[in-house]
Amino acid sequence: MGSLSGLVLLGGSLAWLIAYLINYHIEWVVIGGVILWLYAYVKSKMDKKKAESAVQDVPTVDPVLAELQVQAERGYPIMRNIMYQTAKTVAPDIGAVVPRILQEIEIPGGHYILAHNICFYQYKLDKADIRMQYQTADLLEFKALFQSVCARLIGAGNFPTLQMQNYMDAYGNWYDAVCIDVIEDVGNTFIIQAVFASPTYAEYLHQIQLNQQGADNNNAVPDANWSNPV
Repeated sequence: MGSLSGLVLLGGSLAWLIAYLINYHIEWVVIGGVILWLYAYVKSKMDKKKAESAVQDVPTVDPVLAELQVQAERGYPIMRNIMYQTAKTVAPDIGAVVPRILQEIEIPGGHYILAHNICFYQYKLDKADIRMQYQTADLLEFKALFQSVCARLIGAGNFPTLQMQNYMDAYGNWYDAVCIDVIEDVGNTFIIQAVFASPTYAEYLHQIQLNQQGADNNNAVPDANWSNPV
């Protein structure tokens, strides 16, 4: 009952105060109304900007990249098995330790790299002698051997889960279903990057070849011989 009386008293006091201000200090009421209106207006603008900013901050997903990511995850176990079986055969011939289990060739946190709309799968092989430092010519030879053995194992039907076939690009070049892109010597290990053959990868290699030819042509331009003017 006391609480109800307090509310009635408070309501009556507010009513009296409002009536008093309207009758004797109408300018205060106007100023108060303007202040409240300005506060509501500014707050609504700020809330709107926050909402728009939140929408803009949401990262947009590239559908092509998203699809490539899905394909990369789906293809990783298949490529890992192919690289593992190939490495067990090739390792002794390239100065690497023969892997015993699949996990020994995996790179934690770096299963693949997505670049140029291509998935470059990555694996490692421990070197048998870490004191050996292999040159570019050696690594190219290792790459060719790895490619040859990999193609032979695929051709023998060792990987029934691999649905891909050899691929011929628009320029008449043939590619094995799995391509060894590069083998690198990084000190204690070899890093092997492999790719499933595709039109995108073929075009990528074609552009690299064109760039190299352009560089070779520029280097082949003879210097001007000022001692023999025409």
